[in-house]
Parts: sequence; C-alpha cells; structure tokens
Amino acid sequence: MTVDVQGRDRRADDLLRSHRGFRLLFAADAISRTGSQVTLVALPLVAVLVLHASAQQVGLLVASSTIAFLVVALPAGVWVDRLPQRPVMVAAELIRALALASVPVTALFGVLSLVQLYVVALVIGFGNVFFDVAQQSYVSRLLGKDRLQAAFSKLEVTGNGSLLVGSSAGGVLVQLITSSGAVAFNAACHLVSAGLLGRIRPREPEVLRLGERPRLRREITTGMRYVMGQPILRRVVVHGMIALLFEYALLTVQPLLLVGTLGLQPAVYGLVTAAVAVGGVVGSVLANRVISKLGIARTLWLPFVVTFPLLLVMPLVGGGWLVALYPLGYAAYIGGSAVQNVAQLTYRQAICPPELHGRMNSTMRFLMWGMMPVGGLLGGFLAQAVGDRNALWVCVVGMLASVLPMLGKSVFQLPRDAGIDQGR
Repeated sequence: MTVDVQGRDRRADDLLRSHRGFRLLFAADAISRTGSQVTLVALPLVAVLVLHASAQQVGLLVASSTIAFLVVALPAGVWVDRLPQRPVMVAAELIRALALASVPVTALFGVLSLVQLYVVALVIGFGNVFFDVAQQSYVSRLLGKDRLQAAFSKLEVTGNGSLLVGSSAGGVLVQLITSSGAVAFNAACHLVSAGLLGRIRPREPEVLRLGERPRLRREITTGMRYVMGQPILRRVVVHGMIALLFEYALLTVQPLLLVGTLGLQPAVYGLVTAAVAVGGVVGSVLANRVISKLGIARTLWLPFVVTFPLLLVMPLVGGGWLVALYPLGYAAYIGGSAVQNVAQLTYRQAICPPELHGRMNSTMRFLMWGMMPVGGLLGGFLAQAVGDRNALWVCVVGMLASVLPMLGKSVFQLPRDAGIDQGR
C-alpha cells in the first residue's frame, strides 16, 4: 500500500511539473505571497515606528486586514462559483497593488496616517478573501482530483517559503528603504503575479446566466449546510476558529513585545519572524511523505500532538540567546500546521462536489478566518490589560488548546486514505 501511494505521488509530481497552467499559478502564488509577507512585517512597523501607534491601534490594524472574512467570505464563495475564477484572482491582485501603492505616495508627501493604514489593510483583506477562495476552487478545476494532494503540498511549500523569504526581506527593506518602500515592493509583487495569472489558459466553468442563478441566501445556506453536515469538516472548523483567534492575538502582541519591549531592530525582527517560517517550509516539504506514511486520517491530528506543545517555550523569550525561544516554539507550531493543512485541504476538496467548492471553501474561511479580526482586537486588549508577556502566555495556551477538537472518535475512525478514495 505504501509503495502504491508513493508511486502515485511521484506520478502526480511529474504531471504538475509538465502542466504549464500550474507552473504559472505556482510562480504567481510564490511572488504574491512573498510580497504579502513583506507587508505583514512592514505595515505594523509603519504603525509602531513611524506613527507611534498604541497596542489597541495595532490590534485595530490587524483586525482591519482580516475583517473582510467576516463581512464577505460567505457571498464571495457564491460569486466565485458563478464566475470564471482566474479573472477573479487577477482583479484581486490589481486591487491589492493599487491600495498598497497609495502608502508610499502619501508618505512621500508627508500625509500618511493611521486612518489610511486602516483603509489599506481593509482593502487588502477584501482582496485576500476573493483571491484565496477563487484559488482553492481553481486548483481543483485546473488539475482534477488525482493531483490535489501534490498540488496543495507544493502550494503549502510556496506559502511557507514566502513567509521565510518575505519576513526576512521585510525587516531588511524596512531598515534600508523605510517601511513605505517595503510596502511599494509588495505592490509590485501583486502586479507581477497578476501578469503571470493572465497568461494561464485554464479550463473555466461555465458562467450561469442571470435567469439560472439561485438566490444568494439559498446558495450561502447550501454551503453552510454542507460543511456543518460533514463531521470531520466541523472539527476542522472548530480547531481553526480557536487556533486563528489566538494566533492573530499573538500577531498583535508580537511587534509590541519583540520591537517595543525587547528593542529588536527591524532587520533582526524580520529575521526572527523568518526563522518561524523554517518550520513551515520543513513541514510543507515533508507533507506528502508524512501523508504517504501515515495516511490522510492520522495526518489530520498527529502533527498537532507532536509539535504544538513546543509553543510553551515562546513566552520565555528574552535578551541574547533567549530570543531564539520565540521562533523555536512558533516554528514547531507552523510546521505541524503545514503538514495537517495539506491533509485537510486534500480531504475536503476531494469529498466535496466540484459545483460546491467555492461555497464550501468560503464557508470554512468565514467560520475560521472570521476569528482573525477578533483575535487582533483581543491581542491589543490583552497587551494593554495584562502586559505583553502575560498576553503571550494567554495566546500560546489558547493555540495549544486548539488541538482538542481534532482528538475525537470521528477522526480516529476515518479510513487511512479517507477522501482520496472517495475523490476518485
């Protein structure tokens, strides 16, 4: 059985390498995500170092960048199912590039403000929703079900590799060309990504004519019922809600503690956050091998049990070599999540009917990623109320507790390659 699975994975990898559309999608995704990671470092540093934002203002900035998942994630899935998905991704890239380009322009004229950063973060968040929902659905349509695991594994490598490169580059760029210059770099990345996506010649779904389209509310309800009717997807959703609530609280606390309290320089801060990504790169590179060895079912929960306990070393971060404790614990968390993410993405795309992909993905985005703006506000409140380090303790305990929903009977009793067999 293991030999057959590994042989299937090698054949899928060979097919992906020869698929022009996927190569372009992979390159566009890598460039776009790298630029986004630069902004993830640069935008809070603009607020902290240039505009001297408070803890609650940084929390509001994080919330602004993710509130779109609460506002439009559900209808976005319906709209994505109705439209050709490649043009949706191109439009999202162009909108994000335009919003980001406004930051260096206003900084040049000395009129940059926190209000503008909130608006830019908000627009980027809306672009993220449509791009992410469209991309996940588009991968299935572009490649078919047989290559999903290999495709999502490669895209997971891209995501974590971009975190490694973009985070370190972000800190260096902030130090060398200012934070607004780093944001301009991201705008250019989105433009290049849009150009690459425009060169793909995909299999596109037929667009429904207006008279054929069901009501929006009915389609949203269909997606919600599908996700809630799947016991494994319900557990994935609950896990994701808890994990992202406390992780985004942590991302608010992170610059306040590392830069504000411990006094790290932007370049060092970028290197610390980049070191976190090493775990994600390792996890995503090994994901196919781990899934082949353990099967989809066990990979849905085992990486969490092995890696998440190391989160508890993060709040021990301090000066000197103790700085390394922060990326050590976080990297273990990201690595386990990367492996599990490939497994759960493969499972849910394989079991879901293709015509429901957009609504299923947007429902899960809404429920899980909708916790991100709440987490951003929570992080600002905790840092203000109990201090940076105590807030970090609350965050890591919450992230560790997110393992619990995945330790249920319905997960343990899944067949070894659940979803893969069903998807064939």
